[in-house]
Amino acid sequence: CKSHHIAAEMRLPAIATAVSLPRMIAILSYAAGILSHTPLWVWALLALLAWLGSLGLRQRRMTLRRIAIVPVIFILWGLAGLAARPFDPDTIAALWLGGLAGGLLLGLATGPRILSADRVQGQVELPGSPWPLLRNLIIFFTHYALTVTAILTAHKVVLIQADIVVSGGSAGYFIGWSLALWRRYRSVADTATASAG
Repeated sequence: CKSHHIAAEMRLPAIATAVSLPRMIAILSYAAGILSHTPLWVWALLALLAWLGSLGLRQRRMTLRRIAIVPVIFILWGLAGLAARPFDPDTIAALWLGGLAGGLLLGLATGPRILSADRVQGQVELPGSPWPLLRNLIIFFTHYALTVTAILTAHKVVLIQADIVVSGGSAGYFIGWSLALWRRYRSVADTATASAG
């Protein structure tokens, strides 16, 4: 009896593997189909955002114009997606502005820390942090996941509404983040003036 019990236990993993392998193949095939139907510009945008975010991993000096690239991308992306939404303008505005308000408060509260500023050259020195990279990836994949899931499931309306809120939230966050950056840029000591003095 003991030998039969051991033999049965040995067969269980094999059965489980045989059952799960087709399912695993189906899942991988399904995922490959989703990825292959994703427009190339989406992957190009992901690569750009990942690269720009990776620059923040180390302390660096940057111009205000270069810093503005990521906020402008997310604000324009948040606005561009509103045109194709299947809702009346009032619903879209309410959802987007609600997200905008929440994101604005978050951006103002968590704006970047500035180590020094050169207002003659329009440059700031920022500390190294993984947050810019993580932030870019979190917002991108939230948009991506909501868009793809809305296409594939029956909960299309709720997911599209959630994506509108996220669009407004990301735009609001970067508006608040930029305002916080500008406020700190104006208040921090000017290294160019200090050097001249």
